[in-house]
Amino acid sequence: MTVLVAGWVAIDEIETPFGKAAGQLGGSATCAALAASLFTDVRLLAAVGDDFPDELRSLLARDRIDLTGLATVPGAQTSRWGARYGYDMNSRDTLYTVVGVNADWNPRIPDGWERSETLFLAAGAPDLQRRISEQVSGKRLVMADTIQFFIDNARDELLATFRGVDFVSINESEARQLAETPSIARAARTLLSLGPKGVIVKLGEYGAAFASNGDYFVLPGYPLEEVVDPTGAGDAFAGAFLGFLDAAGEITPSAIRRAIVYGSTVASFQVEGFGPSRLLRLTRAEVEERYRAFRQLTHFEVVE
Repeated sequence: MTVLVAGWVAIDEIETPFGKAAGQLGGSATCAALAASLFTDVRLLAAVGDDFPDELRSLLARDRIDLTGLATVPGAQTSRWGARYGYDMNSRDTLYTVVGVNADWNPRIPDGWERSETLFLAAGAPDLQRRISEQVSGKRLVMADTIQFFIDNARDELLATFRGVDFVSINESEARQLAETPSIARAARTLLSLGPKGVIVKLGEYGAAFASNGDYFVLPGYPLEEVVDPTGAGDAFAGAFLGFLDAAGEITPSAIRRAIVYGSTVASFQVEGFGPSRLLRLTRAEVEERYRAFRQLTHFEVVE
């Protein structure tokens, strides 16, 4: 079992009330790949420029992550992103987005990768997301994510991508904008009408909501007293969600709910450090311990 993660590997500059980190590992595919590797094997499909530091590449060189698909494009610039957060870390100000190598990247997946069964189309150009999906003939589960940049600049292409996937993951403000409604529940239903089997709306520190044609499930966020940097939390959620489902080998309502709890659990670790620093030293044992605590926090008996 393997998850193919396709998206951006980037260099980030992040400022929060608790500090500032520049030149750090970032990108939509990075945290997703690291999170998924806690549960299953991962194939990373992304491109960087020849300015991408060797020390950042080495952080991705882990036992369960295959970097054969991480291409270095000569003369190209690695994608870069800068943002500033205030004390309300559910919102941020994007300082800049440098598309760089991803403006013209047209990947061909390595031999054998077309048999990948689980595919995560991390935030990236929607038309490119579709071209990648078309190359993976063995896929049984596909999830797509996006960001504000593509809602603003490629809305029609994004909707076309969502029509061809099994799951959509999207944060609450983007869901409201895309569905043109203030209601999270209605936004999820609107996105379901496009064709996916399930929609996950990420609610930041407040958790996540899941909707399918036969289910609606809301999970609170894991209570944390210290949040350092929320960047990549949604990608970590998606990676853990798909990693668990890939390892479980089944896509049932019960498995989906457990996957959502695992996704939120791993995301709660992601925000404890700048960039993916906490994920890089996270162990499965730590995940299981917090997962059990999460279940205890959200368990209740029926009152008769």
